[in-house]
Amino acid sequence: MDTFKKILATIFAFLFIITAVLALILFNFDRKGFSAGTYKKAFATADFYNQIPVILSETMLSSITKQEALPLVMQSMNAKAWEEFFRTLLPQDVLKVMGDEALNSVFAYLNLQTNSAELSLTSLKTSMTDGTGAQAALTLLKTMPDCTLEQVAQITKDIFAGNGIQFCNPPEKLIPALTPVIQVQMEITALTMPDHVTLIKAPVENDPRPRLENARMLMRLSPIVPLGFLMLVTLFAVSSLISWLKWWGIPFIITGGLAVLMSLSGAKVTSFIIQRSLVNGAPNILPAVMQGYASDLASAMVKALLTPVLWQGLLLAGIGFVMVVGAGMVRGKK
Repeated sequence: MDTFKKILATIFAFLFIITAVLALILFNFDRKGFSAGTYKKAFATADFYNQIPVILSETMLSSITKQEALPLVMQSMNAKAWEEFFRTLLPQDVLKVMGDEALNSVFAYLNLQTNSAELSLTSLKTSMTDGTGAQAALTLLKTMPDCTLEQVAQITKDIFAGNGIQFCNPPEKLIPALTPVIQVQMEITALTMPDHVTLIKAPVENDPRPRLENARMLMRLSPIVPLGFLMLVTLFAVSSLISWLKWWGIPFIITGGLAVLMSLSGAKVTSFIIQRSLVNGAPNILPAVMQGYASDLASAMVKALLTPVLWQGLLLAGIGFVMVVGAGMVRGKK
């Protein structure tokens, strides 16, 4: 009977090791994989923030239903001109702030805290109305073809009449007179812009986020399974202090060792698995602007995931080692 119990305890100990390693990965995946902070450092060196002017240029052409509401100088701008304008207007630190706010909004959406993810345009509108917008527009005008004599005459006339100006590179002598006119146009343009851009909105039907939340709940509860197997090991094999220290200590050492080994050598495999999962699930979960960054997301997620697994594995192995040594010391005293 004791032999049969030990066989069962060995099986349960083996199942504990397998499920404990998986639980470490799943539990940390839930903690780290759905936090915006996990990805901000990764995106700081990626091209994500540089894509914000592209989003803004598309917004200006699609969200403003009446282009006639824009000043004349802005009506003739195409998507490329708008993109260059925003790149000139917004420095990298402002782009990063806007990008980080967008990431926070995206993960608030994924975590069911909101029903949409948005890109705030507050920083942009502030820059357009504080004088920076006029300088950015003048910089952009300098990249245009030089104004013809006829256009110069028309610009001069429009300045005195208070009308919009044409989109060309004016002579330097007209710049002082143009600056206040353009500034007024920037303020008018800022008023026509929305306060935010919706990156993704929850669908009325078949919202994938509740299914994702159910999966995350299972991840949070995953440590219960190995704990259950550990209790079964205790039930079938533990009859003394020495046996408890051994039957817990050895599985802890093996579990911790496997976790450390996986965190040190399994980064590429784990990254590939996560990346393929993101690519397949991105169209349903992530906004379009982030779907092209599956590789960056996977790399950041793996890095954030494997670091705590490494330390937790070392902790488990250390506890197991102490328990096994303790079993030997108790046996020696007896």
